Amino acid sequence: MANEPEIPRSREFGSHLDSSATSASLQKSNTVFKIVQMKVGSHLYGTATPESDLDIKAVYIPSDRDILLQRVSPVVTESRIKAHGEKNTPADKDCEAFSLQRYLELLAEGQTVALDMLFAPDWAMLEPPHALWREVQTLAPRLMTKGTTAMVRYCRQQANKYGIKGLRVAAARAALGLLQESEQTHGGSAKLETVVNELEALAAQGEYLGFVDMLNAQGETLRFFDICGKKSLLTASIQNARLVAERLVDGYGRRAMEAERNDGQDWKALSHAVRIGQEAVELFHTGQITFPRPEAAHLLAVKQGKVPYVEVAEEVERLVDEVETAASDSGFPDKADVQVVDDLIFRVYRQQILGELQP
Repeated sequence: MANEPEIPRSREFGSHLDSSATSASLQKSNTVFKIVQMKVGSHLYGTATPESDLDIKAVYIPSDRDILLQRVSPVVTESRIKAHGEKNTPADKDCEAFSLQRYLELLAEGQTVALDMLFAPDWAMLEPPHALWREVQTLAPRLMTKGTTAMVRYCRQQANKYGIKGLRVAAARAALGLLQESEQTHGGSAKLETVVNELEALAAQGEYLGFVDMLNAQGETLRFFDICGKKSLLTASIQNARLVAERLVDGYGRRAMEAERNDGQDWKALSHAVRIGQEAVELFHTGQITFPRPEAAHLLAVKQGKVPYVEVAEEVERLVDEVETAASDSGFPDKADVQVVDDLIFRVYRQQILGELQP
């Protein structure tokens, strides 16, 4: 879904075919079937308008042949072929069908689309779900975690993107000031690690500055200085880090000016940020997500640009703090039990190969 956490695609393929062709490919054999199909998007959230198209998500079991030949498509899309630049109409229906294995991977990653599907109520179903879907719902709590979920990362990203005031802005400005001074002292081409002691002292003063270690393709650990979610490699130049901080501060200033005019905003993206933040808080507090969303009227008002931007930006910033506190206080595990995924996939795909799985 646009403006939500991007779902990592398999390198195999995710086809974009016309509805009749793809539906035929999924249904041509008795050994290929969808275990669940449901309405998602605005029709699930309670924010649909007469202009809203219909988004459908599904989970399917691949054919025995595709399983054995390792040709399972992780994602198959069904949609009307449209001209370049043509937008969906209210009559359009777009469907994404995830293989069972891909869906469980998304769920373990905490992807919002997978969580929305998991908690979609019966009224959102296009047909009664297969018993396997109920089994997935039962094991799901063993896959949801408190700290690594993509939902939490998304909330942080949106707060950094849309925030216009508060500690994030102060942190970005403090980092910019230090980097400007360092550039004058050491020169722009000097490596950022030259001033690592100064950076460490600055990072100790606020929660939005710090260091992040990441592995590269060769398995080597690289260290970055993080400014409100934007990372600069310590072996890169001070000038490069200064430019990163400068863009952040300029962005905050631009959004502050736009907030005064209440224009220039991606209101749909802002409504997604608010909704996902609210969903995450509910999930960590209760272990459930309610649909339609209790705050649907507010979400629709945000989507339509009827709420002042400064209010929405403050709400997004407040929500990310609530999400992180709720995640920390929740009883969710630190790591997903990926063994349950392997066990379920092994059993279901084995049954499919042996012809023991009934649609």
